[in-house]
Amino acid sequence: MDTTVKASILLPVYNAASFLAESIASILNQSFEDFELIILNDGSKDGSKEIIFAFTDARIRYVENETNLGLIKTLNKGIEICTGEYIIRMDADDICAPERIEKQIRFLEKHPDIGLCGTWAYVIDNKGVVTGKIINQTSSSFISISLLFSAPLIHPSVCFRSSLLKQHPYHEVPVAEDYDLWCRLNEYTKIANIPDFLLYYRWHDTNISREKQQIQEQNKETLIRKELLKSGLEPDPEMMRSHRLSFSLYSFGKETQTRVKPSDLIKSGEWFSKLLSANKLHKRYNQQALTAFLWGRWIVLCKTTGQKKKSFSPPFASFSPKVLYLLLKQVLLLARK
Repeated sequence: MDTTVKASILLPVYNAASFLAESIASILNQSFEDFELIILNDGSKDGSKEIIFAFTDARIRYVENETNLGLIKTLNKGIEICTGEYIIRMDADDICAPERIEKQIRFLEKHPDIGLCGTWAYVIDNKGVVTGKIINQTSSSFISISLLFSAPLIHPSVCFRSSLLKQHPYHEVPVAEDYDLWCRLNEYTKIANIPDFLLYYRWHDTNISREKQQIQEQNKETLIRKELLKSGLEPDPEMMRSHRLSFSLYSFGKETQTRVKPSDLIKSGEWFSKLLSANKLHKRYNQQALTAFLWGRWIVLCKTTGQKKKSFSPPFASFSPKVLYLLLKQVLLLARK
């Protein structure tokens, strides 16, 4: 593929005037300079266009949709015109750390077997005050397992190999297009997260409306069921609740209001045991890594239900040195959240 720049930064914009200038400035002030910034204005009516045109940097490529196409169609339109060897996602209300692009490209060039990487992020509010943090799994094996439960990458933090994303663009899965993409790309390449806070992810009331949140939850459950089916599992509603429970207890490093009963711990232990039995048969994941991962989720549940003494005696426990080593990595990661 012919390239004119090392990286293409893909920035869709729709009525983002409140934070857009700060977002663009954080990109233009990167330590890495060999990039094009493709700004796709998807029919904004709030002065976003004027803010974009106030920047005169030659690396900016401005594209304006004649009508509002929506995020997914706009992203795919942008992917088609990217000329860089790498494509980097960014949202119009977030802020890049100054060395983000440099570190992500350096990481992918050192790891040719990895097709895309995300980063950790600080969560900020409307005023830019840090209110939390997002710490996801970093290794490819644990990220693959995480896809059984939730999206393990922060969408606007991701850097792709351009050839990979051009071959596998976004599908029309509203408000879960990123999760769908990670699941599909996981079949073709390894995925990683850089354990560094390289994005300031803005969370505010307009991120996801209540209506969109319901659609997102429905689409996420559909994707989870597809992943489980690859291991021969078709959970009923009660099993699905046990499956998703430990991932509903914390948001951005803070406890949620999800109610958990001691009986939920028993049901979760039974479900996790089924996951491990299914994996023995289908061999989709490394069994030791899956055991350690589920053990980590068990510990979260034990803490929430006030049964900490049971943390190290799940019904599926394995005390092999490898499992214990991987479990320690999970515990250390959980402790940082």
